[in-house]
Order: sequence, then structure tokens, then C-alpha cells
Amino acid sequence: MKKEEEVRDKKTEKDEEIKEKKTQKEEKEGIKEKAKKEEKKQEEGFKEPDLPVLFVWFISMLSGKAWEYLGLIMNSETKEMNKDLKKAKIAIDTVAFLYDQIKDDLNPEDFKRIENLLANLRMNYVEKLKES
Repeated sequence: MKKEEEVRDKKTEKDEEIKEKKTQKEEKEGIKEKAKKEEKKQEEGFKEPDLPVLFVWFISMLSGKAWEYLGLIMNSETKEMNKDLKKAKIAIDTVAFLYDQIKDDLNPEDFKRIENLLANLRMNYVEKLKES
């Protein structure tokens, strides 16, 4: 009888182990499924910005470099004032080119802001050119 009980106990233990492994496997699959759903939801929520929005962002970056090359603002990394009118002209001309490419797609606020920015950059460039 003892042997039968031992065999039964071992069988019960094995059955429990199998059930536990099965439960763990189901939990892992549930976690993977949940992660996939979350990833899909994030992908659906992400919307690539429109081209004019990217251009406006890039124009603002370039205009910052133009102001820096005009010697009117300090380089944020080196904490030095740099003056390079050739690079300033390239940055200003690039801003003007980008603006010409997207001006029809801009909202009125961005249109006016970039026009004013270009006018200020160009006037400051001419002033710095006269100084040197």
C-alpha cells in the first residue's frame, strides 16, 4: 500500500508540475499578447509629422546657427562667440530656400514668423558685412 501511495503522490506531484508549467506558459503568452497589443496601440497613436512642420523645425535650427555665425549669440556648447559670415550666409540662404519650398503650405502665423526671421537675419548679415 505504501508503494501505491508513493506512486500516487509522485503522479500527483508530476501532475501539479505539469499544471504549473502550463499555467506559466499561458501567463507568458498572455504577457506577450498584451505587449503586442500595447505596441500596436502605440504605433497607431504615432503620427509622422507633416513636412511643413519638419521644415519649420529645421528652419528654426538653421536660423539659430545663422545668429551664432553672425556673432550675435553664443555657441551653447563651447560658450564662445563665433563669427563666420560665410557660414552665416549659407545658413540664411538655406533658410530662404526651405521657406520658398514650403511657404504655400504654411499656416499664416508660421508664414509671417519666418518672413520676419528672414528679414532680420538678412539685415543683420548686411550690418555685420559692413562692419568687417
